[in-house]
Amino acid sequence: MDTKLASTPDIEEQQLLQRSAILKVYNYYRVFIASVLLLLFLEPETQLVGNVDPDLFNATILLYLAANILIVVFSLFDHKDALAKTIPSFIILAMDIVCLVLLMSASGGVSSGLGNFLIFASAFGGGLIVGRISTVLPAIAFILTIYDEIYLFFLDINTLQSFFNAGLLGIALFLANTLIQYLNRQLRAKEGEVVALGQINQMVIERMKMGIVVVSEDGEIRLINKSAELLLATPNVDGKLLKTLPYTLKDRLSEWKQASTRQSVIFHTYESGRELLANFSALTGDRNSDTLVFLEDSSEIQQQAQQLKLAAVGRLSASIAHEIRNPLGAISHAAQLLGESEFLDKEDLRLTEIIQNHTIRMNRVIENVLHLSRRKNAEPQQIDLKDWLDQFAIEFSTGMQDQPEIDIAVDPADMAVDVDPGHLAQVLGNLCQNGLRYSSQHTGESKVKLAAGIEFVSGNAFLDVVDYGPGIEDELVQNLFEPFYTTESTGTGLGLYLSKELCEANHARLSYNRAATGGSCFRISFLE
Repeated sequence: MDTKLASTPDIEEQQLLQRSAILKVYNYYRVFIASVLLLLFLEPETQLVGNVDPDLFNATILLYLAANILIVVFSLFDHKDALAKTIPSFIILAMDIVCLVLLMSASGGVSSGLGNFLIFASAFGGGLIVGRISTVLPAIAFILTIYDEIYLFFLDINTLQSFFNAGLLGIALFLANTLIQYLNRQLRAKEGEVVALGQINQMVIERMKMGIVVVSEDGEIRLINKSAELLLATPNVDGKLLKTLPYTLKDRLSEWKQASTRQSVIFHTYESGRELLANFSALTGDRNSDTLVFLEDSSEIQQQAQQLKLAAVGRLSASIAHEIRNPLGAISHAAQLLGESEFLDKEDLRLTEIIQNHTIRMNRVIENVLHLSRRKNAEPQQIDLKDWLDQFAIEFSTGMQDQPEIDIAVDPADMAVDVDPGHLAQVLGNLCQNGLRYSSQHTGESKVKLAAGIEFVSGNAFLDVVDYGPGIEDELVQNLFEPFYTTESTGTGLGLYLSKELCEANHARLSYNRAATGGSCFRISFLE
């Protein structure tokens, strides 16, 4: 990255603030020195200052003190640090030099010792003013000092020795100014490197896909990058700066502080939001201090795990196809031939029927596993959800003995979603079959409801499949989407698992909730 690009605006602003701080210290110093000189002048017994020209000293010190007080007062209200800029600082320092030379002249020249204050003014000039113009200040001070010594020499107030002392003072003025300028340049160079490095770090953090948040002990956000804002913010608070963590993450953070080893947690910022992975790290080693939170969208991690899982399932399914499917077909065929025999009684016929049913069930398991391993990547396209659901209901009901009742409600009616139609048809087919079966068992009526709308919190489209069955017991919900888990004696335990996998392949999320009807509600949330 270009160093000049990284160092111009922010570094100049920071250096202006530093010069403003130096100028404020110098202003207080000037008021203090002017006050001390005024007190010394008002003490008639000492006569340390102003003994050569009391009137000049009195007028100069009063003007000098008043000007310094006004500058101090103005600096208190100078929120833009205008005085710390080059020209105002140069004028203030030049005024200082002129006033100090006049005070020195009224007190006897270089021999009075007041010339030492010029060294401080010259040194401050090296720190406040950047560039060659800073060297003009000691030059002005030296020239005025020489002119003053010439003036006092012709008045027989000083001797030739005073010119030698003035020369030493001039050397000290230039040395002090040059030394402070050199130190100031070195400091600015180091500051430029630090600020540029800080900007690089900030740019890297801002462009990271991983979200980074620094949280205080009470849960307030101290620092957050753009990725973390996008991951944590809910759509209805867009444009507002996040000040605290979402309550779901705050709860996980509290649990982490109380736990001894747990580092990673998975959570959702809102019910249908994307699944996030959070890692916590204490900044100081104490878990009760500020905490660094790393956030990731777990969908990418899940996709990688899914690819590994599908590869393993593919190898497993190949073994199943070779080792089980052929013998299973032979068993099914033999049972079918045996059932056609005229010499079997009813009990034996029942046994052959059981064999046939279970071979069919085993073949369905194999088909599902093979389908999972051969599944193609999603090819999403935009579909009009209302028209598509109407067509799906017709195709799904075709061929059924008992025509099911499928209620469809879409609000707004022109809602469109991006999804692979084949995958969505497979998911809805599985969910509707389950819903119709449970509704029929519980109420005697085969009916389900398909309700689509827009979630209030996230603003994402959703599609609910609601049945009128008894619902799923709470203790069974956590295992609902696990493979080969089923509560039905004839089920394979792969239907909901496959449906969830297909939804995730389409950047959607399948979740379960208890419906208002008392039955089950499976929600497909189409994430953006």
